[in-house]
Amino acid sequence: MGKLTLAVSHTDRLFHAWRTVRAQVRRGTWPQLAAELAEIDTAPLKFLRQIHRQLRLGTYQFSPKWGYAKRKSGGSRRGITVHGVSDRIVQRSILDVVSTRDPRLREHLGAIPSILDTPTSFAGNLGRGVPEAIALAVQAVRQGARAYALSDVKDFFPLLPRREVVDMLRANIDDPDFVDLFEAALETEIRNRDEILQWLDLFPIGEVGVAQGSLLSVLVGNLALHRFDSERNHGEIRTVRYLDDFAIFGPSLEAVSLEFRLAQEELDRLGMTCYAPGDGSSKGFQGLTAEGFDFLGCRIHPDGVSPGRAARRRLITDVARTIREARTRMQDVADGQARRRVEPMYVQTLVRIDHKIRGWGDAYRFVTNRVAFSQMDAVLDRMLGEFRRWYVGLCGESDPRAARRISGIALLADTPPKE
Repeated sequence: MGKLTLAVSHTDRLFHAWRTVRAQVRRGTWPQLAAELAEIDTAPLKFLRQIHRQLRLGTYQFSPKWGYAKRKSGGSRRGITVHGVSDRIVQRSILDVVSTRDPRLREHLGAIPSILDTPTSFAGNLGRGVPEAIALAVQAVRQGARAYALSDVKDFFPLLPRREVVDMLRANIDDPDFVDLFEAALETEIRNRDEILQWLDLFPIGEVGVAQGSLLSVLVGNLALHRFDSERNHGEIRTVRYLDDFAIFGPSLEAVSLEFRLAQEELDRLGMTCYAPGDGSSKGFQGLTAEGFDFLGCRIHPDGVSPGRAARRRLITDVARTIREARTRMQDVADGQARRRVEPMYVQTLVRIDHKIRGWGDAYRFVTNRVAFSQMDAVLDRMLGEFRRWYVGLCGESDPRAARRISGIALLADTPPKE
């Protein structure tokens, strides 16, 4: 058994993977995963030792996945797979080995570490996320890039050349058991085929594509586009890629137009396509950097970096929806149609909104132009003020018990009897 396979099966690494996966599953809403996790939590070490033995013996089998067709904002659907807790633990352990910083393991990975360390590739890399991608885009502009072209790859995960990535691993890694395990982790067998039969083509059941929901999908994407990254950065051309989104910067519109066509040719070689400027998709753009542009949810302008309009609109819309749903629940209680037990009411809704605003602000704490923060705070102040006045009026029209329920403070009288 090779060093990498042994590393994946190491109990310490499996334990670390379990802790990471456990935290992710507990934040999720899938009852199947919650039930599996509850069973594992009764004896986690015994469960991990069982995975350890199966990996060492080469008998570990990945389970079929739950599939569902998630509706996108435009009305189309995206195939999402839900992987079992056990499979997530093994996938996480594989991911930790491939992306390790341990020099003793990296020497067994051939050129893979250097590919994953590509300085213009972001997402899935520790310490290289949206803020760092934006910083590199800003640096390209400051170093003289006068023009840009922006796009993203269509149907990114379903069209990833899985076979090419596996072949790359075999060419670089002298541990066939590890590559076999990696390949098996990428295969998609749908457990509930009959339920999603009309959307089955959204899932990578053949040899092309990686399941969206796999912990290895981002890694495969970065490996698949390694040549795209290296060839799109030369001379005065700089290309910043964040998974399926990319921005090409150059000295002129002609230069970035040429580079964009070469990018399309490379994607075509991989069996993929991207949105083009002017195709009507509103996902491909080209222009002069002096006029500003949107990239990865940010507005990049000579005046600085600020949150993009779409991102700002999403937060306002999310808060408005949260308030609207809360008002419906609170009105039902005021009308005597329900008694509150754990349903979020006024104070719980305020906490939810606080978490949303804090999380959004933390995601954009790196921006340099913070005028948008003040502008959004003014809008949020009006929304929260209207909500507060509506709440006060509703309580004034209600009896004391209903008013307390509406506020979100529990009534002992609402405690259900023990069955």
